[in-house]
Amino acid sequence: MTGLQSTEHVMSQIPQSPRRSRLLDAVRVARQWPPIIAETMGWREPEPMLAPAAELPPPDHWDRSELAATWLGQATTIIRLGPLTILTDPVLEDRIGLRLAGKTFGRRRSTALPPNLENLPHAGLLLLTHAHMDHWDRRTLRRLAHSDTTVIVPPLTGRLLPVGFGRVIELGWNESQEIGGVHIQAIRPNHWGARFVFDRRRGYNAYVLRHEGATLVFAGDTAHTTAFDHLSEVDVAVLGIGNSYEPWDRYHATPEQAAAMALAMDARLLMPIHHSTFRDPCEPIHEPLERLRRVWSADRLICQRIGESWGLSS
Repeated sequence: MTGLQSTEHVMSQIPQSPRRSRLLDAVRVARQWPPIIAETMGWREPEPMLAPAAELPPPDHWDRSELAATWLGQATTIIRLGPLTILTDPVLEDRIGLRLAGKTFGRRRSTALPPNLENLPHAGLLLLTHAHMDHWDRRTLRRLAHSDTTVIVPPLTGRLLPVGFGRVIELGWNESQEIGGVHIQAIRPNHWGARFVFDRRRGYNAYVLRHEGATLVFAGDTAHTTAFDHLSEVDVAVLGIGNSYEPWDRYHATPEQAAAMALAMDARLLMPIHHSTFRDPCEPIHEPLERLRRVWSADRLICQRIGESWGLSS
């Protein structure tokens, strides 16, 4: 599927937005949250984790690659762009949430991480899009803290980082930095920034990364938006497609909307993230990817399953 025919096909597949009402949203939340709360509090036995698609490649593979990626679940990716290895929204624990008295209260992964995390390459740059717990895990960040690592975060979030990183840069919308020869620009997605429910003063970003002739978009969390429409000839668009678009389609794009955004920025490849990582009562675990495959050509999808890599030189 390419060109105008592809665009028309994708746009025709986007479901009509449901009629919004507080009552309907309340019904959806009432269906979704009781099992999530039970899982968070440890009140029910969790289902067995699904196996990841693959193990991590040897660390030296990244040094020999110019444009490559691995997906580790939710919005955690390893990206190689030119001379720089980048880790996005790192969450490398089986359960994420509040840590109290040595126990984590929160969501448990439905798909396991690759078993050989010792092969995780050293990242010269960490990119964090916002402070939601499934994108900003303090235990993981403490493990990754290194004086040789730069961290780019949205405004009013830098103090949430543990100590030990080299540089911490708060980047506002349309601001940019160059790190290790890679140009990074922050863009406003259609989402919100918070660590806790009422903590909405904090920033939230998507990022456009460029090195020489290569362009990669890492959107983090976003609902459907035209914020990326000004871009063209994007090599890889990393977009969320699930977890969850019902009843939260105001903040998370559907698979069809993600495909439409990728087409609008003329993306050559689409890397779908933010699905299959946590079970959602309103969203069967395989549904987002199945819906995306109906509207986006399979040969233009990369890293569809947790643990899969693309573009690495052996």
